[in-house]
Amino acid sequence: MRSKLLTSVVLVLAVVLIGAACSKKSGSATITIGSDKANDHGTKSVSGQSEFKLEADSFYFNPTVLKGSAGQTLKLEIDNETKSTLHNFSLQAQSIDQDIQAGQDATVTVTFPQSGTLEFFCKYHRASGMVGELSV
Repeated sequence: MRSKLLTSVVLVLAVVLIGAACSKKSGSATITIGSDKANDHGTKSVSGQSEFKLEADSFYFNPTVLKGSAGQTLKLEIDNETKSTLHNFSLQAQSIDQDIQAGQDATVTVTFPQSGTLEFFCKYHRASGMVGELSV
């Protein structure tokens, strides 16, 4: 009787753990950037680089946070990985508003602030968490 109970408990626990693992979405973590929630796909140091490839995908930028040096200029090649969704890269503080067609890429040049952070976003999907940051 006791071994049947133990077996039942183990099976129930296994089902719960498998269900929890299957239901967790990849990249579902969020961070706060400015007053926005961003789908977090990591941080990358780009100090000393003059060019960097940024991925724009289904409601996120990868990486989400770019860490650079004060005043650093960086040419970003933004690759829209989706097959059918128009994305955008907007950085209001530097008057950048660049659409990126599905399956295409676009290039913008950004300058890191002297201190603190600057927020960038997709103007079409900002409310869905497609937000990122330039950070010093």
